[in-house]
Amino acid sequence: MSAREKLNQAYINGVLLIAGLIAACAESLTVFLTLTVILIALAIHAGEIRTSPRPHKPQHRPRGRGRGRGRGE
Repeated sequence: MSAREKLNQAYINGVLLIAGLIAACAESLTVFLTLTVILIALAIHAGEIRTSPRPHKPQHRPRGRGRGRGRGE
């Protein structure tokens, strides 16, 4: 299991715990299901749960005049 998958699983477990606690106080399965969907959607939108790997950005190499040469050399 990759690190991304482990983090996603941790976020989902947290969502289920929070939704479960609130739904237990309200004694409602509807509240649990609604909160679960809303919290997962918010976590995906915020980027906490990543559904696909992020593309690698190409390395930017600054264009210089060479290695260690100053202006007067």
